[in-house]
Amino acid sequence: MSSDRQVRRRRRSPETMRPQGAQRILAWGAILAAVASIIFIEQIAVGEALTTAFWLNPLLPGGVIASRDNFVVQVEGVPIAFHVTAGCSAAVLLAPAFLFYGITLLLRRIAFVRALAAAVVMIAIIFVTNQLRLGMIGWASQTWGMDLGYQVSHRYVGSALAIVGFCAGIALLFLLTSAHRRPHRRTIAA
Repeated sequence: MSSDRQVRRRRRSPETMRPQGAQRILAWGAILAAVASIIFIEQIAVGEALTTAFWLNPLLPGGVIASRDNFVVQVEGVPIAFHVTAGCSAAVLLAPAFLFYGITLLLRRIAFVRALAAAVVMIAIIFVTNQLRLGMIGWASQTWGMDLGYQVSHRYVGSALAIVGFCAGIALLFLLTSAHRRPHRRTIAA
């Protein structure tokens, strides 16, 4: 004797698909973070210079020190300060990423833990990539001098690395916040 049962999927109404309280707060927080990253871009640049000097110091001969929004590297025996400008800061990349993230959270419902994980991954990818870019500029300048090392690492390789980091952060954000489809349940024979 067998009986066929069919497990029915419940249709979701538009009200259940909309973001709820905590997700809305997170979305508006992300949009405010986009605005804040532009308003406080100079303070963020100071933090980035300090971070770059911290991790790059043991790796480069002569060490690296930070002074406000500069990190100082010995290039051909002369200390050269690399100024982390607004255009070189991760904040200029994080602002549109936060905006995209906030809008995504306002448009569709996402599990809160997944939404938080997506934000952490996006921020980490963009920030770490920019740190690697700043460190590479200091290293290339020390290794090949200001004429070749700085020009190539800052203008070409560094710009490409920043673009790749931004795109990777946004792509991972999209993947982590996209809806996971469950496989359809089929008729079960008992």
